[in-house]
Amino acid sequence: MTIFLIGMPGCGKTTIGKLLAESLQISFFDTDTIISSLEEMTISEIFVRHGEAYFRKLETDLLSNWKLHNAVIATGGGLPCHDNLIERINEIGTSVWLKVPVAILEQRLNMEATTRPLIENKDNVTKWLKESLRLRSPFYSDAKIRINANEHPDIITKRILRQLYT
Repeated sequence: MTIFLIGMPGCGKTTIGKLLAESLQISFFDTDTIISSLEEMTISEIFVRHGEAYFRKLETDLLSNWKLHNAVIATGGGLPCHDNLIERINEIGTSVWLKVPVAILEQRLNMEATTRPLIENKDNVTKWLKESLRLRSPFYSDAKIRINANEHPDIITKRILRQLYT
């Protein structure tokens, strides 16, 4: 079983992914962490040194060559939205869209000292979130499972497990 968690920054992909992987007794991976490790740079450094287009190519290369199975994978928020990667995700695993209202995303992102390159220099995070969600939703909507992720992580994890096994 290979599960890809997709959604906006701050929706809980990493938190839920770790809980889900633990529940299923399988490995957890984060595409941003894999890319950062391969490039030996933080995601922010990759964006600064090489730009977003280079980063998106790294995401495409990673998914095009994906070999890991029996894992839960947290993707970067924009990963499913370019180069037909949502289709690739759905070919090799089960996609789960963690849906969270913009107001909650903003609260979560404001609570952390963000190093998210697409957000860190934004004057109006709410505007960026709304516009990004508008552009990304058509891709996220292709997820095999959609979950309201505006609850406690344990509840969300149980809902995903129910969806996987029904």
